[in-house]
Amino acid sequence: MRKTLITYDYSHIPAVIHPYLEQAHIYDSSSSDNAQTLFIQGKEQWFLKISAKGKLEREYRMTEFLHHHHMAPSVAAYISDETNDYLLTAAVQGEDGASSQHMANPEQLAAAFGQYLRMLHQLPLDGCPYPGRSAEIRQEALDSGIDPALLGEHGYTPVDNVIIHGDYCLPNLIMDHYEFRGFVDNGYGGIGDRNYDIYWGLWTLNYNLDTEQYHDIFLDAYGRQDVDMEGVHYFSQLVDWTE
Repeated sequence: MRKTLITYDYSHIPAVIHPYLEQAHIYDSSSSDNAQTLFIQGKEQWFLKISAKGKLEREYRMTEFLHHHHMAPSVAAYISDETNDYLLTAAVQGEDGASSQHMANPEQLAAAFGQYLRMLHQLPLDGCPYPGRSAEIRQEALDSGIDPALLGEHGYTPVDNVIIHGDYCLPNLIMDHYEFRGFVDNGYGGIGDRNYDIYWGLWTLNYNLDTEQYHDIFLDAYGRQDVDMEGVHYFSQLVDWTE
């Protein structure tokens, strides 16, 4: 996780967040153009994410839901002003899955990555604030301008019956020497089709490790009997069309 020490003028930040920033070292830890992420190191450690108004509500609600199940950090504050959303969460102790510590043993990493995805997909659906995730993903593809006929060519019908992360990539899993600590960046989650997360899991292992040789370890750790490769291919096409 990238952290760059900065001097930060937080006078524009809502006053309720100021006590967390006072007398703390502040680091820029942003990884996306869609949001600024600050790592706050004081007596305690926090992450403050800042994005356009309305953009962080989903992440707030899904993080709260997953925290209830001990799978995500606690939320200290979620505030909107006229222009921005501010989401302040406790820092999960550990390193993300793409850290050198975890990449050093790719076999163990792939096995843990599959195991913890299975753990997420076994959560009860009750109380999840975002059902019907597959329809949203399909609509995003249509909104990108693809021909609707292309969606019907695959013959796969998504089934929304598990809690998905929605961006299941190695940087979004925090571990301590491969021991689970929490999921972060939960703003794409909801009740969806397991094969969407499996697609992203396979994608990130290939991207971060620069090889597909650990895919079988990941799938076996997840439970290959519940993986539908037609579904994985369906979602890979949706992602390709959308991006």
